[in-house]
Amino acid sequence: MGLVKKKAAPETAPATSAPATSASAMSDPAAPGGRRDPLDALKDADASVRRDAAHGLGHAAFPGAEAALARRLRVEADAGVREAILTVLARIGTPDAAAALVPFLDREDAALRNAVLESLQQMPAEVAAPALLPLLDHADPDLRIFAVQGLGSLAHPGRADWLARVLERDADVNVGLAAVEALAEAGSPEALSSLEALARRFPDDAFVAFAVDAARSSFHGPASAADEPW
Repeated sequence: MGLVKKKAAPETAPATSAPATSASAMSDPAAPGGRRDPLDALKDADASVRRDAAHGLGHAAFPGAEAALARRLRVEADAGVREAILTVLARIGTPDAAAALVPFLDREDAALRNAVLESLQQMPAEVAAPALLPLLDHADPDLRIFAVQGLGSLAHPGRADWLARVLERDADVNVGLAAVEALAEAGSPEALSSLEALARRFPDDAFVAFAVDAARSSFHGPASAADEPW
């Protein structure tokens, strides 16, 4: 009987492995009884637990998830956890999730800024656009460029009008060039008059002339061919 009792010990040993149990529990934050709060698990010292907690929050409606994930992202150093948080916020795709991401576009970390922009671009256009639009009037031209890049990638009926406004009004030539590129990639010939307006606003900038001509050609072919009589 003594030998049988000793063999029983390994069967109970896994219960002492708290991190593994906590991590697996994160796959369902709404699960009943005894499972760790995923918001609390986001603060765990173990990066794998934090990563699983983030993924868990993306698979169930959990009040306060967007704000909690954004708070974790501000201090998170592990690349895998960062990626999980950004993926989950894009999956949640609520206005709160978009609003939580926008402030990170102003961070010094270029890799984080680019990853945040990609997450915003993956959200529904009707969610991401309202979060990005205010940045078109920001004092920092770099943030205006991010807004242009983000809005240019959204399949939204207002996209061409937003970018045309940039071409016609923004005082920074680099912001205007970003709008030219976005319009060319989106294929928005309705903005052609605004492209010409940018060229008139910066008549001595050879790069503007080149970019506008390239965008014009992408809409209806080279100017010489478009002007051929039929």
